[in-house]
Amino acid sequence: MKTIKLEDLERQLIARKRELGIVGVDFLPLNDGSRRTPSKRRLLQTLAENAAAQGRKPKFPATRG
Repeated sequence: MKTIKLEDLERQLIARKRELGIVGVDFLPLNDGSRRTPSKRRLLQTLAENAAAQGRKPKFPATRG
């Protein structure tokens, strides 16, 4: 097993994100949700409805894909 320091892993992740064009924390997810199962879509829709009933914005959009 190879051990790696967290600082080294962080540098690798930052470099990989830069290669992919991901900058900062506000970026479009790489997964567009187009392959979600019907049950996952229902779950996300239910979460969105519950969040709306509580006056919150859902953390996971149910309308994608």
